[in-house]
Parts: sequence; C-alpha cells; structure tokens
Amino acid sequence: MHPSAARLAGILPPHPGAGDPVDWDEAAGRWGTPFPADYRDFVSTYGGGSINCSLSIGLPLEVAQGPRGPLSFEVLIECGYELLDLDPGDGPVLQGRISWAMDCSANQAFWNTADPDPDSWTTLVLTRSGDWVEYDCGMVDFLSGFLTEEISPQPMGMFSPDRPVFLNWREERRLKEAGIDPWPHL
Repeated sequence: MHPSAARLAGILPPHPGAGDPVDWDEAAGRWGTPFPADYRDFVSTYGGGSINCSLSIGLPLEVAQGPRGPLSFEVLIECGYELLDLDPGDGPVLQGRISWAMDCSANQAFWNTADPDPDSWTTLVLTRSGDWVEYDCGMVDFLSGFLTEEISPQPMGMFSPDRPVFLNWREERRLKEAGIDPWPHL
C-alpha cells in the first residue's frame, strides 16, 4: 500500500467491504493519463463515497447507475464548469485538471495534471467563489492534512474533521434502502 494511503487508513479507517475495483488501463485510456498510485490505493481501500456526508470522492469510471452511485469524474467536471458559470464548449478552462471530489458547499478538489508523472500531481481547490487554491501535495496527503487540520485554513467548507467517517457508496445505499440513517452522528 502507498505510504500516504496507509497513513490515511490510520486516520480514517475504512469499513469492511469498502473499495471499488477499477480497470486502471480503461481509466487511463478514457482520461488520457494513468492515475497516481496513492489514488489507486485509495480506491482499492475505500472506493467512491463520502466523508461525513460532506466530502464526496469520485471515480474515473462509472461503476453504478442511478442517483445513489458514486460521483463520476465527468459529473464533477461538469459541476466545475457550472461553478465557473461556463459551458464546457467555452474552451479549455479546466484543461489539465481532473476533479476528484466535491464538498457540500460546492468547493471542488482537482488534480493539476501538468506534470507528466501522475505521482507528482498537486491538488487544486476550486472554491465556490471561483478562486483556485493550490496545495503542494497529492490527493491522499491532501485528505490526511485536511482531516488532521495540518492544512489550514480548512480548504473545504462545512466540514468538521472531529469524527471523520468514510462510507463507500454501496454501504450508504445499503443502509438507506434498509431504512437506516447512514450518518447518525451528524
């Protein structure tokens, strides 16, 4: 396991059955680039889902249909264009950037994919006000820093890392279908 993913697992233990299988060759073909090792380990350990029902983390390929599936990168990027009040046909505004998460305040986390080495990609946050803030770390280190408040001020809105819980989209859907509140501690 990537050292960053191992650190995150100590901060935010995955629940049993979390993780999603992804065909990484297909994902690289779809997006024109391979993905960082820390993210691939995150997906195999956690999968798509959310932290405290506030920060939703997406997947590069659609793995489920319907409103209770995980966010796809396509949906996240569409949300980025909407946040900037642009149409995807307006040009390469988000070129070189792939969105991997969005919070409940409409802030989004992206990779800056300018470096040809995915393991060197940094994290960009597009705030709901349309500003870009760059963090000199990858996706999993960003999450760890966010949850431990090593990244300050908090880059994503309306989130308290006091009791972080990650739920994979399948577990959240299972609980909701059983009539159980998946987020009773919120």
